[in-house]
Amino acid sequence: MNRAHHFTFGMRSSRAFPRTWKRKKTQANRENRRKSDELLVQAKPEMSAQDIDLAVGDVTPAQLAKSVFRKRLRKTGTVTVGEKVKLKLEKRAATVGRRAKSHEKYDLLAAEAVGTLTSLDGPQLVDFVRRALVFLHGGDPTEWARIKQSEDRIDRALSFLESHQRGSAPEREALCRNDDLRSAFRDWATKANRILGKDRKAMRRKIEQKEATEKMVKALRRQAESKSATKSVA
Repeated sequence: MNRAHHFTFGMRSSRAFPRTWKRKKTQANRENRRKSDELLVQAKPEMSAQDIDLAVGDVTPAQLAKSVFRKRLRKTGTVTVGEKVKLKLEKRAATVGRRAKSHEKYDLLAAEAVGTLTSLDGPQLVDFVRRALVFLHGGDPTEWARIKQSEDRIDRALSFLESHQRGSAPEREALCRNDDLRSAFRDWATKANRILGKDRKAMRRKIEQKEATEKMVKALRRQAESKSATKSVA
């Protein structure tokens, strides 16, 4: 008789199952022998065949078999080959459906975010880029929590940008699936970096001007002190 092969799933170890199954069979066999011994306890080794017949009486082999009922063992947590294939196919179909829905969700988010970013221009774009710089480097935790729950399109674009810059896979993959969106986002990022570059240059000029002014003030102060000292000597 062909025996069906069984497989385990989930957290049930495929190596632990054979050991557990062996213990269950051993326990069942031990219980079966104990019941048999209880029925034949009167048939002692030193008894003659006639005495054994008198002790057993009219008990037939069929009755003896019914009295010693063998517990049927059942495998739990296992599946046959056919069931395994069926479950695998169902899981694969469900996974594909979930992945497609997840892709659709993030594709819409990416399209909305990129559309919002590319629509910004002039002072509005500059303000957004400066705000994003602060937000991407920590910013105010209260403001961060508000933006993550906001329904405003600019806030949602900022949230998408933060997730993308942080390396979140869904946002990055959404852009990779659409060449037009990826190209538009790169063009916007180029503009944003150009704005930040101008801000850094302006900040550097201010620092240089401040340092030059401080040097001039120190030089004038030393010159004034020198003149004052000369007058005192005279």
